[in-house]
Amino acid sequence: MPQKMNLLVVEDDHDLGEMIVDSLKDLFQRVEFTTNFDTAIKILTALKPDVIVTDQNIDGGFGIAIVAQAKANNVNTVAIVQTGNPSLELQTEAAKLGSVEIIEKPFDAKLLHLRVSQLIMVEDMRRKMEASPGASELRPPLQ
Repeated sequence: MPQKMNLLVVEDDHDLGEMIVDSLKDLFQRVEFTTNFDTAIKILTALKPDVIVTDQNIDGGFGIAIVAQAKANNVNTVAIVQTGNPSLELQTEAAKLGSVEIIEKPFDAKLLHLRVSQLIMVEDMRRKMEASPGASELRPPLQ
């Protein structure tokens, strides 16, 4: 079983945000929930979330920008960005950031739980591989 991680949920629809928190809280050691961009950016510093679930269009900014900031602070952060408009531009930005999935609204809580569980398992395996002896020899040099 993967180690318990920290989750940040950013959703401007309070009821939907609470549903997301309720459906995922069993997977995480600590969960923080906010409804706006500015507070999310402040939480990033204190929480250093392993996983972010965010709406793309939120009060004060965009979810993908929160993910970009989180990845600048902690490259291992994985994220799901939920949106009613999964544009090619958003999908391209997500792909460039790495370990970011787009999920289209409306979505089922069970599907979200499954997708987040999968992200956690993949991240846990990656961390274990990185920590194993000789792992740095397997990684190609950065250019």
